[in-house]
Amino acid sequence: MTRVKLLHNDKAGDESHSKQKLISMIESKGFICDYSSIKSSDWDIPQETDFIVVAGGDGTVKKTAKSLLNRRLVDKRFPIAILPLGTANNLSRALSIGNDPEKIIESWLKPKLRKFDVGRVYGMPKYDFFMEGLGYGVFPELMRQMKSVDDNLSDDPEKRMGAALKALQKVIASYKPHFAHIVIDGQDYSGEYLMIEVMNIPSIGPNLLMAPDADTADGLFDIILIHEDKRKVLSSYVGEKLKGKEKPLKLNPIQGRQIYINWQGSDGHIDDKLIQMKEHPELKIENHSGLLEFFQ
Repeated sequence: MTRVKLLHNDKAGDESHSKQKLISMIESKGFICDYSSIKSSDWDIPQETDFIVVAGGDGTVKKTAKSLLNRRLVDKRFPIAILPLGTANNLSRALSIGNDPEKIIESWLKPKLRKFDVGRVYGMPKYDFFMEGLGYGVFPELMRQMKSVDDNLSDDPEKRMGAALKALQKVIASYKPHFAHIVIDGQDYSGEYLMIEVMNIPSIGPNLLMAPDADTADGLFDIILIHEDKRKVLSSYVGEKLKGKEKPLKLNPIQGRQIYINWQGSDGHIDDKLIQMKEHPELKIENHSGLLEFFQ
């Protein structure tokens, strides 16, 4: 029988996603299920495990990926299956995974596997890789402002998403551009920007579809560079999302494998982590193709 290791963020989801319910759903499909809370400091993965199940949001998936990437080259590499229980679930969206746990679990009986690229970051020791994206400007400013709001809306994902979009509109209206020295695959794109995003997947944050054609397995990043002349375009896109509409954001991403960035502002982000910088480090970013493997 197929043995899975379930890593669960028990603070994500609702009562229908409790430890007991998840184990029961998985075992009802004929899998043997070993359980650990992602909050535990001592969870391990038995060698006889066939694949890992991550039940939680994007942060839980990244914590699992970090553990796998830190393993020795001689260690067994495990594919990852996601049961999305977070607010945005941008990683599962990038892999075209639905929201019905029963259907997701049943799909594991005939799995489709997909390689997943990882962004390697040099110049910021505490944050040396990303799965979703890295960026500066408008989005990290939103993250900074949402810190207090998230505490008040922690139990209501829909209201939290709405609050984030409203806050984002205000940030877009008032944010002042900053200079960045940026080189993509040897070509200089330096200038003043409202927003820079190095995207590994199509969406960031509150499901902002910044790079709709981004491919998680093509060995390339989609780099979004937003000048002052695109402020209204960005604001209009967010306004449509607030109305429940998803209209294409026409930004013409630049594709690249290796990027150098020196941002002259104070805030940045790597995935869902806000980075507040006293200095202005130059980062080198490389696409490491296919380091992870996910069920799709």
